[in-house]
Amino acid sequence: MPEEKVVMYESPQAASIQTVTGWVGADGRFWGKDEHMARWCGATHRHCEKNPDHPIHEIRSYCQPCHQESRQAKFAAMPVKEWSGEPLVIFDSDQYFFDEDSLRDFLIDSDIDLADLQLCICEPNMPREIDPSDVFSDDLSDDGEIRDQQLVAAFDLLNEMIRQSEPLSWSEGGYAAQLPQPLIDEITAARAGHALEES
Repeated sequence: MPEEKVVMYESPQAASIQTVTGWVGADGRFWGKDEHMARWCGATHRHCEKNPDHPIHEIRSYCQPCHQESRQAKFAAMPVKEWSGEPLVIFDSDQYFFDEDSLRDFLIDSDIDLADLQLCICEPNMPREIDPSDVFSDDLSDDGEIRDQQLVAAFDLLNEMIRQSEPLSWSEGGYAAQLPQPLIDEITAARAGHALEES
């Protein structure tokens, strides 16, 4: 068996003074060769990485014009579907419409140009069925079986009710809505009537 090497605390072999060069953030933290992290921790604002003509933004935020451009590109790429009465939402907003009357009233009273209107057809958020093995996973024996058949039957009944449930809520879907032309004509006529009354 080889002998263990002994290095004494006071020995020059234990430690030596070295000169170290590296990036240091404004808070004094040493980052070595990582210039990006040193600058990230020390800066408050930065230029847009994609477009230097955009205004500066906070370091822990994002470029608003780039974000807006990407969102508009997403809407422009959405397939268009004829609206058939589903709930609607204005793209990237929390302005929902659950019937034609509320949509009509909103559009008549708003200044939104109908050509610029960005409506999306909503998709339902349905309740998910419940697996009792998941619910009781921490308490089940190693085989993972639930032996109480009345409990299993109760979950089966609950899941049947869940399958028959209405949507819990609605979310923006993947289709842009095309409004029926008669509705657009009605809104345009109502806006024109309001303009005449005010003049």
